[in-house]
Amino acid sequence: MVRIILFSVLLTLVSIAAFSQGRQIEIRSSELIKGFQASGFVRIIRPVFAQEGSTLAADSADFNQAANTFDAFGHVVITQPSGTTIYSDLLNYDGNTKLAILTNNVRFIDGDATLTTNNLTYNMNTRIGIYTGGGKIVNGKNVLTSKNGYYFAATRDAYFRNNVILTTPDALIKNDTLRYNSNSKIAYFYGPSNIYGKDDTLYTENGTYNTNNDQARFGKNNLYTQGSKSLTGDSLFYDRKAGYGKAIGHVTFIDTTQKAILKGGLGEYKKLDESILVTKNPYVVIISETDSSKVDSIWMTADTLLSKVVFTRDLIPYKQDEIIPDDQISINDTPEINTQDAIKPVMPDQKDNNLALRKGSKKPEMNVTEDRAEIPTEVKIPPPPVKIAPPKLDKKKDKSVKDTLNKKALSDTTKVVSSIKDTVSLDTTRTRMIMAYHHAKIFKSDLQARADSMFFSYADSTVRCYVNPMVWAQGSQLSGDTIYLQMKNKKLDNMLLHHNSFIVNTEDADSTNFNQIKGKVITGYFKENKLNNMFVDGNAESVYYLKEDSTYSGLNHMVSSRLRILLKDNKLNNISAIRTIEASITPMKDLQEEDRVLKGFIWKPRDRPKSKEEIIPQLAKAEQKPAAAKKSEKKSTPAKSAPAKSTTPKANPSKKTEPNAAVKVVPKAATKTAAKNIQN
Repeated sequence: MVRIILFSVLLTLVSIAAFSQGRQIEIRSSELIKGFQASGFVRIIRPVFAQEGSTLAADSADFNQAANTFDAFGHVVITQPSGTTIYSDLLNYDGNTKLAILTNNVRFIDGDATLTTNNLTYNMNTRIGIYTGGGKIVNGKNVLTSKNGYYFAATRDAYFRNNVILTTPDALIKNDTLRYNSNSKIAYFYGPSNIYGKDDTLYTENGTYNTNNDQARFGKNNLYTQGSKSLTGDSLFYDRKAGYGKAIGHVTFIDTTQKAILKGGLGEYKKLDESILVTKNPYVVIISETDSSKVDSIWMTADTLLSKVVFTRDLIPYKQDEIIPDDQISINDTPEINTQDAIKPVMPDQKDNNLALRKGSKKPEMNVTEDRAEIPTEVKIPPPPVKIAPPKLDKKKDKSVKDTLNKKALSDTTKVVSSIKDTVSLDTTRTRMIMAYHHAKIFKSDLQARADSMFFSYADSTVRCYVNPMVWAQGSQLSGDTIYLQMKNKKLDNMLLHHNSFIVNTEDADSTNFNQIKGKVITGYFKENKLNNMFVDGNAESVYYLKEDSTYSGLNHMVSSRLRILLKDNKLNNISAIRTIEASITPMKDLQEEDRVLKGFIWKPRDRPKSKEEIIPQLAKAEQKPAAAKKSEKKSTPAKSAPAKSTTPKANPSKKTEPNAAVKVVPKAATKTAAKNIQN
């Protein structure tokens, strides 16, 4: 047993000796060696040391062979088998730990990456370098600076702390903690980070940025901003070169200039046209005001929302139909009840009066932006062209003539195009528009709407509703082939129901007696965001129930050139006919079923949106969370004092209970500030 122990000790000593011998610093070459045995070291001029494949050279060095250490001075150069080269003015090296402490003008070169600092601690064995007094890494066109840094030569990873700045040809990155790989040229962010582009900024607290292809992937508190626009999401991807971004989860797009807020579960952004496509429960908030102190926004939702910026000149503007003065309406102006002819337009010789809501144009012109046209009173039909037989030419002359004509036509076309370019003014004004596709809905406190598709332009502040649109306002249901809602000064100003327009109104929710108005075009005007009066033009027809002492007495049926409707207290107050063609009153007892409704009657009260939470479910969920947290907090709070006779059962001492933890919501500061600016 004793022999075994002695053999083990001997084997251990031999192993240590062999290990120490492998770590021993060797003097490979020198110019001069001076001995200082009393001090324990020798002075060597221009030494070249070697240890396990690495060489260390300098102008001079004090070498302690017994301690296996040395201090080197001037033009220090360390070369490793991997190709790593380090330069400095001073070096303290311990051959036992392979730890090199380099001072002043340190340059650490590893392939195409160069680290410069004044103080670097480098482990020759693990190939890990550390600096704490500030440093800089240059990797190709990328420059990275920080106060503290850790460089791993084996993986070419560098970790940076405190005042980190990464400069690339296309971006400037600032953060507090960053990892950078010199091979992949990818930066990894930990903590608050900002990426500044030429005209946009990215913010995250966790993510990556590839400096080769300018692609960024963020995963915490992410924000992309470009001028007045911002995009946030739980996860954010952005390709700077392609100008494309994608956000996933709790997506919010804000345009403070256009006062627009888009939200949804998935968003795609294109920088070229500043477009944002939002899906998965998307909705948009359009700011509307009732007065200077109250905001009553319009909430719009659909299966898909697309918003982009376009040139104003490329938009087909909304032109409200001209309202003909009442005294210029004639019976002859109104066609048969079931025809589809256009309404007689305003002519230039007509004089405006107090009833005219808009002035006529000076010259009759064709309005190509609407479904009907304004037709001049006199139309001159040109005579039919006279057919003239072409002269007979031989093939050579015919070809020569054709070539000449073609050259002349090309020359004339070039002149015309050049002339157009010179005369047409280049309108560079741009505006944002929002398109809602499929199952589009609108909710406002005093107006709601549904349609298959909707379109909103900030240029004219008009909502256009297409394909079976329907609007509810103040107890009335309004429908038509196309519906326009226009705002002015952030307030609803006018409304247009275009073709097959229909209004249904009932004073009692459970009543089957419906007041109805129909026509080709219905124009409505708002006062303080409430529908105030309407004009019905083109085959105007109405059925209106008469009341005496709160009892229905009969049905008034009118066919007129125009119907004028006044509303008061959310009800139809007055219907007046202009140039009545036909009018009759039928007592209730004599009414037939076919007399009760007009052709095209539709009544869909269940389709009317009742609240913004109904059309936007995530709003209801957001409100339920704070309410639930507040309720649980209230339950967990002990009462200050108990009444003398309490019916509350005593707590069971054997059963431990813990108060519910309050829900902590961390707001996104940038998004919250932008939204606040919009509301203000």
